Amino acid sequence: MTYNLRPLALVPLTLVVSLAGCQKAPDAATNKKGDRPTLITSVVVKEGELPNQLSATGHVEAIRSVEIRPQLTAQIAGIHFSEGANVKAGQLLFTLDARDDEANASKSRAQTEQTAAQLREAERSLHRSQELARAKFISPSAVDTAQAKVDTLRAQLNAARADQQTSAVKLSYTRISAPFAGRTGKINVHQGSLAQTNGSEPLVTLTQLDPVQVTFQLPERELPALLAAKQQAPVMVNTTLPDGQQRAGKVTFMDSQIDKSSGTLLVKAEFANPDQLLWPGLSTTVNLDLGRQRGLVLPLQAVQTGPEQRFVYQINAQQQVEAKPVQILRSADGMALITGIKAGSKVVLEGGQNLRPGAKVQESKAGDKKAGRASGSAKASHAASQGAAA
Repeated sequence: MTYNLRPLALVPLTLVVSLAGCQKAPDAATNKKGDRPTLITSVVVKEGELPNQLSATGHVEAIRSVEIRPQLTAQIAGIHFSEGANVKAGQLLFTLDARDDEANASKSRAQTEQTAAQLREAERSLHRSQELARAKFISPSAVDTAQAKVDTLRAQLNAARADQQTSAVKLSYTRISAPFAGRTGKINVHQGSLAQTNGSEPLVTLTQLDPVQVTFQLPERELPALLAAKQQAPVMVNTTLPDGQQRAGKVTFMDSQIDKSSGTLLVKAEFANPDQLLWPGLSTTVNLDLGRQRGLVLPLQAVQTGPEQRFVYQINAQQQVEAKPVQILRSADGMALITGIKAGSKVVLEGGQNLRPGAKVQESKAGDKKAGRASGSAKASHAASQGAAA
């Protein structure tokens, strides 16, 4: 018997070998692709300057606020303003029952006039005694007696004038006027009630609303810049009013010591407030302009945020990246003033989100992205033509 052997049995083996070769190719391509450096853009850390602008939350306070209290116990005779009214400096607020004090003032005035008249009579008598003594009609002892009477009456007149002044002061206490211009609060007494010097509540509270001050805290690290700016000129600040407008002011007070518990400095700024939009107790944001600060500057985009600290990827001579911790002192207009790295260092600007320390990088050029897109299109066209030929 003759057997007819067909060559088709060899075909499956050939296909298996071909498939095995095809399976190894992607692995090699993957490894080769994994070794490729990451395309990035870089920037050099340079010396520069940024606006030194600070922002803090503060509270509006009245520069002056006093409790109006009586200086003597008397009945309220009249109230000459309304609650919440704006009053002028020296404006009459309360009058107290002054009948007793007016009587005492009149008595003191009369006593002063009586003593003054007695003194004038004693001075005339002394003058006559001196003339008679020079003419040898009276003894010198009579002149001494007349002189003693004059001296006594002069002392009594001084005492009477002092009593009269005291009575006038007490009488002035029956008229209570505003010590400065401001806004009145709640009135705690009524006409006819008794005003007491040791009362638990004041008659009214008067608060100055123009100007006002805003009190806020600054970190202690900003103290050198604040002192330097204050030596050059008044430190100007601005705040936002409730209606959205900006209002300018200036720093008028810096505390003499740093708060140890918070590490902050107490600062006060004064603002004109003619429209009374800055109300005592209001919370507001204060912005300070301390000029410009020099240091190391780079785009804020280059700074990465890690789980514990901020850092940048510095590129070394082997085109590998190293994570360098940095501290941002301040930022403005997309730029950051930093510490923790040397001037002239090259760091990753774009493409750092997929990097790890030690990774190789390659700086992209202007045409890299276009070339990449063209190459991808060419590969796609070649693959399509191959598929059509098959």
